[in-house]
Amino acid sequence: MLQSSLHCKVPNGAIDITSLFINLNASTDAPHFIMEFIQGSPTSMVVLLDLLPRKDLALHPEYIEKYYEDTEVDKQRKIIEQLPQARPYLSPSLFVRSAFSPTAVFFTIDCGKGGEGTLEEIVHGHLASVVKGILQIWLDTCASDASEMEEGEREIMVKRDRTVRSKSIEVDLTANLPRMFGPDVSGRIIAEIRKAFGVQEA
Repeated sequence: MLQSSLHCKVPNGAIDITSLFINLNASTDAPHFIMEFIQGSPTSMVVLLDLLPRKDLALHPEYIEKYYEDTEVDKQRKIIEQLPQARPYLSPSLFVRSAFSPTAVFFTIDCGKGGEGTLEEIVHGHLASVVKGILQIWLDTCASDASEMEEGEREIMVKRDRTVRSKSIEVDLTANLPRMFGPDVSGRIIAEIRKAFGVQEA
């Protein structure tokens, strides 16, 4: 489990990034849990929530059924989707878009000028409820799950996990942190995250 809170001052204010990643080991193929909030102003934020799949969903429809359809996790995404202040967030990275599940909560919530109170109400109301709902689904369905897999299948999953972690660090952190914190601080942060994720620098 990796939890991080990053704060960076920028010319027009500050950026706060709060992240929680809970990665399961190779005893199960159940999805990982990912939560990230990126707030660049008092009235707007980007929300990323997902049960991160560990198999190719097109090749494993039973995986979709077990972890995404039977759990009805998509109902949580629809709660945010229905907010008038929410619009879909489209990552500039094609890799990020391809790695997440079709039920991922990827939204920008923008309450407009003077909307600080509205954003706070959404965070403590709808968003808090959705986070608790998805986390409870993950705890009930994924956290204690054990999966029977062929050894070759397990090796493929472990390799996929490693690739996703490594590429995520490259696309997200290595590309963006140096601009926020400078090379020395960002280098230490990235090194610790690589260590926590068991990913060596290429």
